[in-house]
Amino acid sequence: MSAGAATKGPAGEAPRLESEASRLAVIEVRAELDVPGETGRQAQVFALWFACLTLAVVLGARVGPHIPVSADGTEFARVELARARADRAKIGLLAGLVLPALLTWGLRVRHRRGGAHARGIVVDLTDDGELRVWGRGYGSRIALEGAAVSERLVDVYAGRLGAWRQRRLRVRGAGPSRGAREIEIATLAVAGDLGAGLRVEGGEGDCIELGREDFERLRAAILEGAAAGLDQGGGEAGRDPQ
Repeated sequence: MSAGAATKGPAGEAPRLESEASRLAVIEVRAELDVPGETGRQAQVFALWFACLTLAVVLGARVGPHIPVSADGTEFARVELARARADRAKIGLLAGLVLPALLTWGLRVRHRRGGAHARGIVVDLTDDGELRVWGRGYGSRIALEGAAVSERLVDVYAGRLGAWRQRRLRVRGAGPSRGAREIEIATLAVAGDLGAGLRVEGGEGDCIELGREDFERLRAAILEGAAAGLDQGGGEAGRDPQ
């Protein structure tokens, strides 16, 4: 995974970027899908089911039959055993099945394309020429001045999310940088992308996706910023040879 393709920044980097965003960002878009976050979602689903099943076991033990030795074999013992079985069945159904299923559904809705989780990840371009990805633990930045920009089509497979084709934009910084070495963002590919002369590769879902309109708007600004930086330095328009 590249440094900017869904990179988790140093502790405090994302909050610092977030505090600066309101006064520095000239273009700000929000992610549509956090593909790298799918691994985290799967871990959360496992933790939810484990916690709910543990709760069901604990509650089932608490509602067990309470029969004194002197009442063994009596009508009271029979009724108490029937009551305990019914209570355990209810707990098993509610705490062991219904509750984790509802929580899993809520988590899936939150992480779906365009869901609340992805919308908490911001990609912006600042007035001093920095491209940044921040939010949800992300904290990457790269200067556009002199950066090399490349595009490609990538066929990705992302487990539960399935397989699809992305159009990816990769920005590589020129020389040593205080931020990431590169940042890569993507959007869903459309039929017209095949006519753009972009090479098609296989790959992993290791970068966030933007909506098509947001991607095109940010792409135009990135290409303009990278080219302007090279023009000021006497270079040619920046395209990554790779």
